[in-house]
Amino acid sequence: MASSRPLKLRVPASTSNLGSGFDAFGIALNIDITIRFIPGEKTQLERFGALLESKLRLGQDPVVRGMRRAASLANKPLPAGKIEVDSSFPPGRGLGASGAGLSGGLILGNRLLGSPLSDEVLLNEAIGLEGNPENAVASFKGGAHWSAPLDKDSYAHLPITIHRNVRFLLVIPPYQLETKKSRNALPTSVALYRAVSQAQRPPLLLEGLRSLKPELIRAGIDDDLHVAPRLKLLKGANQLIDFAYKAGALGATISGAGSALLIVSRTGEISNLETRMRSRVKRLWGNDGIVIATAVQHKGAQFQRFTAR
Repeated sequence: MASSRPLKLRVPASTSNLGSGFDAFGIALNIDITIRFIPGEKTQLERFGALLESKLRLGQDPVVRGMRRAASLANKPLPAGKIEVDSSFPPGRGLGASGAGLSGGLILGNRLLGSPLSDEVLLNEAIGLEGNPENAVASFKGGAHWSAPLDKDSYAHLPITIHRNVRFLLVIPPYQLETKKSRNALPTSVALYRAVSQAQRPPLLLEGLRSLKPELIRAGIDDDLHVAPRLKLLKGANQLIDFAYKAGALGATISGAGSALLIVSRTGEISNLETRMRSRVKRLWGNDGIVIATAVQHKGAQFQRFTAR
């Protein structure tokens, strides 16, 4: 049955790649994008919080794109109404805002149309629209997953265990790094020894995050194929990563395609590390930089009781 009531959907943000897990490894985080739909006579979009930074037109917005794709797949018209999208983190920072928006839009659109589409169809569409699986999978499923294609039409999404005491710091600069520019910085071919070195790292990263062994996390999160070229595009990033390690971080890298940095820590050490990183970030960017302490979000996108803003 189609819904004519106001709806509220929480969609987790995500971090991806984590160094050697390029285009495969995604972790849902307990910071969210919140989407509200309020039935009305015309379709309109309003952004709040850090998403006010976005200048995308209605038809370009990921949430609207996802909703419209769901309608196209179901061959049904979407009901009109106001779409409110809110977030504490800005877009274009490698925190899965696009994947969360597309996923949320597909899920919301499907609910508004009476849920004719299965979760499998919705997830595959989110991956197709996003171009890569890791952020969409994190938003849909929650937790941590390693996603790899089985064939041209399907993926395996393997759950990854993260130690309960793993915590993350997100260091978010006051500038975006466009995904296209970020990808254009990557090498198109590499020497065999570099490819071999890269292939050896993912098991170290995954075991390090499972067992909380610092030496494995640091070795596994290292990456010179996609992290090193992108760091050159991010002013101050190398210095922040060096400082994070000196301050006790277990690992540090770029979140997704950037521009945010992801720092890995323990529960008991995150507060001190956060204080030190905030001080460092303020020296670099004044009050324009953001530092957020976060953890794994084990639940994926969920509808919640509607509450107005």
